Amino acid sequence: MKLNRWLLPAALVAALAVAEGCKKESTETKESLSGEITLTVPAVVEVGYTKDYMIDTLMTLSCPDGSPIGYYFTDPDTNTRDTLVNADGTFRKHIYTLTVADKRESQTLTLTAFMAKDSKYAGQSGTATFLIVRKGLDEQGSLTRFNAAASAGSFKDARDGREYYYCTMNGLSWMRHNLAWTGAGVPTWGCVAMNDIFGRYYTWEEAQTACPEGWRLPTDAEWTALQEGAQPGKDIKGLAGRLMGDIYFNGDRLWEYWREVRITDEFGFSAIPAGYANLGGASDFRGQYTYAAFWTADEEDGDGVCRYIYQSKDIVYRGKMSKTDFAASVRCVR
Repeated sequence: MKLNRWLLPAALVAALAVAEGCKKESTETKESLSGEITLTVPAVVEVGYTKDYMIDTLMTLSCPDGSPIGYYFTDPDTNTRDTLVNADGTFRKHIYTLTVADKRESQTLTLTAFMAKDSKYAGQSGTATFLIVRKGLDEQGSLTRFNAAASAGSFKDARDGREYYYCTMNGLSWMRHNLAWTGAGVPTWGCVAMNDIFGRYYTWEEAQTACPEGWRLPTDAEWTALQEGAQPGKDIKGLAGRLMGDIYFNGDRLWEYWREVRITDEFGFSAIPAGYANLGGASDFRGQYTYAAFWTADEEDGDGVCRYIYQSKDIVYRGKMSKTDFAASVRCVR
């Protein structure tokens, strides 16, 4: 199991206790400060992201005997300390600026409260962990091994200038990326940095009008037509591996290896397991690294019809989901 890849958003923003290194056990048990430190960083950020932290608002601890408390940040990339408040309570500066490094990995920002050496009270730390991503398909971004040369062409969405590659399948042009138009939908884990990585999730109702001018949602029949002999309205066996892309995210393979599935990306569709979102109340993101789910233009029994791929089966499944509470990826056709 690869840490960068499987780190869940809940863990990305959790406050953790930070060890100061291997030390011999002290014979003296120090007392605890009152309160706790809370740091916030978006779960996923882009290279170059910056955020200012005003220490005045983060000094949330107190010492029972009234002693002053010092504070320092630990840089997540260099592991160097930046002291803002000395142990005697005097300020060195009031603002710490986090600047995210040009890397594709998980990092942790730490704020530590510390006491004078002779204090009977122990220090305390708070952390915020985040994932760094970089857009682009130039092999320097988070998504790598995307074969742009396999495309039939590319176009730019006039609404936001985003460029999309497309392939040709059964006489239609199909987008090779998940739609990332921000006029509707939600990004993975609620983090805007993921828009150009996994695309956005749209409800069926949003998906009906989300495609760029000249493009539209494919029908369920057009999905069925991709596999010779496939029956209308049924799961499509033997098609998933021909659509799945052997693409990597921050150095880790997106689709796990399964003996039953041979990934060929024969058509250049390059499906990735971006998962889906449940929107009943707060957004609930599921199936990342496991499922790829795409809306069709069809509806049935009051629900929207979707096509989805599960990592361990060479099948493009057919499902019916809520038009308003379920959000999936969108691939447009022309």
